[in-house]
Amino acid sequence: MLNIGKEKQKRFKPDLAPLIDVVFLLLIFYMLTFAISGQGLEVKLPPGPASAKQIDEPLSIKMLSSSKYLVGDRRAELTELEALLKAEIDKRTLKAVVIHVNEKAKYKDFALVMDLARLAGAKNFSLVM
Repeated sequence: MLNIGKEKQKRFKPDLAPLIDVVFLLLIFYMLTFAISGQGLEVKLPPGPASAKQIDEPLSIKMLSSSKYLVGDRRAELTELEALLKAEIDKRTLKAVVIHVNEKAKYKDFALVMDLARLAGAKNFSLVM
């Protein structure tokens, strides 16, 4: 005769030893990395020069006409544009330039401004129309 009854089922018992090991490792990790006040060293740094103040925003260049530009808040002619760009970009930590172009600007004027900014040290460019 066939025995079609319920077999004895084994109950699953999870082993808790690896879980406890992981919990203790995490506890040790957090205890070692926890910052306690007064634990570090005090360092007195000399104040930096006032002229070394770095600006962390992109430089704005607006093309007003083919030979007139607005760099930041200063007006500039084409002849003085390169020197002004060099001075303004050197002050900044972010070597980025935003070029605002009006509808009537010629491509060669835009390319000239972009080349001058690149030669002055700009790394990133944005174009606003």
